[in-house]
Amino acid sequence: MSSSTEQIKIDPALATSVRFTAGRLHVALSDGREISVPIDRFPRLVNATAQARNHWEITSFGTAIRWPDIDEDIGVATLLGVPEWLVEQAAGFEIHDLR
Repeated sequence: MSSSTEQIKIDPALATSVRFTAGRLHVALSDGREISVPIDRFPRLVNATAQARNHWEITSFGTAIRWPDIDEDIGVATLLGVPEWLVEQAAGFEIHDLR
């Protein structure tokens, strides 16, 4: 066992493309993975026309996908199951409770 500390390089998983199949949203990531989730988790996508679903933009330097026609934004972290507050905290954002 070595007493030295190894550094692990973690590349960010950024969205590169989006597609839909049989009720599922598929997002390809820059690290080679593809996330596939049921679109019923996102009511605006379920209720959107195929044309509106297919009009998407990768935003926030690849960390989110936006559907401007239906005003929907979904973060890669959300698709990976990471709570947004945890992402914001890790990034050093100050979180305010507006309640």
